[in-house]
Amino acid sequence: MRALVMDDFAKAAVKRVVDFATLPENWYRPGQSTVVPGEDPRFVAHIRDGYRCVFTITKAPDGFTFRHLTISVDSDKYPHVAAACAIAEMFGFSGWDGKTIDRLPDSWMVNVDKAEHCVGLGQPYEQAQVTA
Repeated sequence: MRALVMDDFAKAAVKRVVDFATLPENWYRPGQSTVVPGEDPRFVAHIRDGYRCVFTITKAPDGFTFRHLTISVDSDKYPHVAAACAIAEMFGFSGWDGKTIDRLPDSWMVNVDKAEHCVGLGQPYEQAQVTA
């Protein structure tokens, strides 16, 4: 089991990324943006005990705009569902009740990427509020 420490260090790392990523000029636009968010430290927050988080506001070619968060850990495992949900809340995702781990909130999208070894979460941007 891996601890999730949501201390001032974590909050500052998340705030730095959210402040940058939520500016419309920094939104990720697949097929148009020249930056790969996971390779740009302005989109990456490291949280103690090995959590790596990449966060963007993504505007798809069809105009759909959503929060996009990928979370990986420094091992061959994936983050626990409760840790992923708590981290997502730090990035402004809303709707999790703080205890349910057998399903995600209805407005959340999830993808487990085995090739990149991460969990990806999405939520329509209009529905979410910044809490970091």
